[in-house]
Amino acid sequence: MVGIGPGGKEHMLARVSLVNERGEIIVDRYVKPQESVTDYRTDISGIRPEHITHGVDFRTVRELVRQIIHGKILVGHALKNDLLVLNLRHPKYNIRDTSRFRPIAKKAGAFGTPSLKSIAFALLGEDIQDGSHDSVEDARAAMKIYMLFEKEWEKNAIPAWVAQFE
Repeated sequence: MVGIGPGGKEHMLARVSLVNERGEIIVDRYVKPQESVTDYRTDISGIRPEHITHGVDFRTVRELVRQIIHGKILVGHALKNDLLVLNLRHPKYNIRDTSRFRPIAKKAGAFGTPSLKSIAFALLGEDIQDGSHDSVEDARAAMKIYMLFEKEWEKNAIPAWVAQFE
C-alpha cells in the first residue's frame, strides 16, 4: 500500500500478490493509482512511482481478486487491512489470518499481535522483510505458516455449510 491524502496517512492499493498453497504465484500486479500518491512508503512498501504509473486499473484487479478468492480459504497476515483497501468482503469462516490465530503467536513466543516478520523468523527460520517488503515473499511466508498449523486450524474451524446458516 502507498499513502494518499494529507501526510500520506490514508492507504491505497499499489500491488496485489496471490500465491497458492505451494507458493506459486497466481497474481502479482502493480495497481495504477486512483488518487495522487503523497507517500510511496518505498522504505517499507518497496513501491516506486515507475511501478504503478503503468499498473493495472484498480477495478480490474479488484474483480480479478474477487473471482479468484470466491469460495476459497483466504490465507494471509492482517487480512482485514488488505480486504479493506481492496474494498472486498470475504466470509469469516474462509479467512485464515496468521496475525489472529493464537497458537501461532504462542509457538512464536509473541505477546499481543505478532508481526509476520517475527513469526516467519521464529517458526520458519526465514528472515523476511529485510528492508522493504515484497508482497510475494509475504504471501509465501503466510502460506507456509498456515501450512504448519493447517490441521489444528481446520480442526477448530466452523464448516462452511454450518456457517452459511448462521
